[in-house]
Formats: sequence, structure tokens, C-alpha cells
Amino acid sequence: MTISAAVLGRPIAHSKSPLLHRAAFQALGLHGSEYASYDLGADELEAFLADHDHEVGFSLTMPLKEQLVELARAHGWDLDDTAGLTGVANTLVRSASSTAVANTDVQGIVRALAPGLTTSDTEYGDRATILGAGATAASALLACHELGITSIEFLVRNPDRARRVLELSQRLGITATTAPLRRIEPAAIVISTLPAEAVPELQWSPDFHSGVALDVAYAAESGFLRAAEAHGLIPVEGTVMLVEQAVAQSEMFIAAAESQNAEAELRNTETADGGDRRTRDSARRAAITVAMYRALEDAPGPVGD
Repeated sequence: MTISAAVLGRPIAHSKSPLLHRAAFQALGLHGSEYASYDLGADELEAFLADHDHEVGFSLTMPLKEQLVELARAHGWDLDDTAGLTGVANTLVRSASSTAVANTDVQGIVRALAPGLTTSDTEYGDRATILGAGATAASALLACHELGITSIEFLVRNPDRARRVLELSQRLGITATTAPLRRIEPAAIVISTLPAEAVPELQWSPDFHSGVALDVAYAAESGFLRAAEAHGLIPVEGTVMLVEQAVAQSEMFIAAAESQNAEAELRNTETADGGDRRTRDSARRAAITVAMYRALEDAPGPVGD
């Protein structure tokens, strides 16, 4: 089995996606598989996808994430809840019978935060704070919902721009409020979805004793995380989310490629209810994860999606 995939976006030269996915292919012995990159604007996406119908899948970054959801709805593609609810998507895969669109940023945030939550004894276990209210904040909101959060405060400069995440919070049954981007009150989870240069110096409540903080930006040095750690929170760098969302993408690419292979499809059907498939999938995820983290650690230069 070979896989042909690519990352799309503009600008795209900084992207680490080729590095990560090629490392996964190599670790799994998928020789002959290819992962390319294409500089692409939103108005070019539909024609590009039509002209490149041989690829199993694509990773998408800005400015294509919202456009992909619009195309999925227009063409009747399968739209995962992660994309349908947030209104953004970063993954397209083509299986034997369908085209599917998803937002693996949600899984990336969940997987980045979950280990710290299991080791962090916090009295604010149902509360989260999210800095920002844009597309990434919507992904962070859905991730918090999956982690059992029932109350979220969005710290924003302009409350009018928070309408999208407030409406989504209501749909999810989450109590949501907005506050100025000045002070962080105690919460089990604190997520900054802002660019590193856009995060002001913040006041942290002295009542913090534990929790987990994630900075989705990939800055080499995060003042936000330094402050979080100083107040007793477990800091999680944005590179963890980057890798974990890429692992989820890789799993989707492989599953789609297998569905296009008649022998693999028959084999998967035969073992769908057994432990062999679960064991194989678990081992595969572990191999992909190790390979991607190792590739990122060995790579020089700034990090990007």
C-alpha cells in the first residue's frame, strides 16, 4: 500500500506537516508513499481538489479551513462533527466510497491536555478559560466539551467577536461568558489561542494551585506558559497539539488508503469485531506518534502547521 497526500495553504513554506507525515510513512514501512505541499488560496481550493483526485488526502491550514467546510456542504461530503460544529476543517480524506472532512485540531487539543488532567488534582475540574474567540477557540471549546468541561470564560478584546463561540457553547450545553483580556481566574484548563505577540501581560488569580495550560502558538519561548507554570499549572507547548493532530490525520489517511485496497478492506471486515484490529491500530498510533515527535525534535528552525 502506498499513500499520496499533501498539505495545502498560504503561506506554506514554513509547514512542518511534510516532515511529520513523511516520518510516519517511513516508520510504518509505507515505501513509495508521498507527501507534498502546495501554496494555495481559498479561491483556488475547489478547482485544485477537482484536478488532484488521485491523492488519498490533504492537510489544510490557513486560509483554507473555513472554505473546506463550505465545499463539503456544497458537495455533500461527509462532514465530521469536529468540522461541522466548529465551522473549520483541516483534513480531507477519500475512501473507497466517500469523501470525508474533519477537524483534527480538536483531537490534537484533547490528546495534548488529557495526560495533564489525569495527574492534576484541581478543585475547578469543570471550568476552563480560553484566550481568544476565533476559529482555533472554537476547536478548543469543542475539545473542552469532550474533556467534560461545563463552564468556559472567553477572554477577548472585543466581545462582539465572541458570538460564534458563545452560540456553539449554548449548542453544547456549556455555560459561557466573556471577560476582558486582563485577568485569568482559577480553572482546570487554560488555553491561549492567540498568536504569541498578541498575548498581553496578564494577571493570574492567586487562587490557582493546579490545572493544565496549553499555548497553541508554536513560539520558541512562551511567556504565557511560563506564567502558567509559576502559578502551579502544568504547561503544554503548542508543538504537542501540532503532533497529536497530525497523528490523527495520519490515521485517517491510512484508513482511507486501506479502504481503497480490496484485500485490506476484506481483512478489516473479518477482524472488525476482534482484538487483533484494536491491537494493530494501537501499535500503529504509537509508532506514528514516536516517529513524528522524533522528527520534530531533530528538525531545525521554527515550527509551523
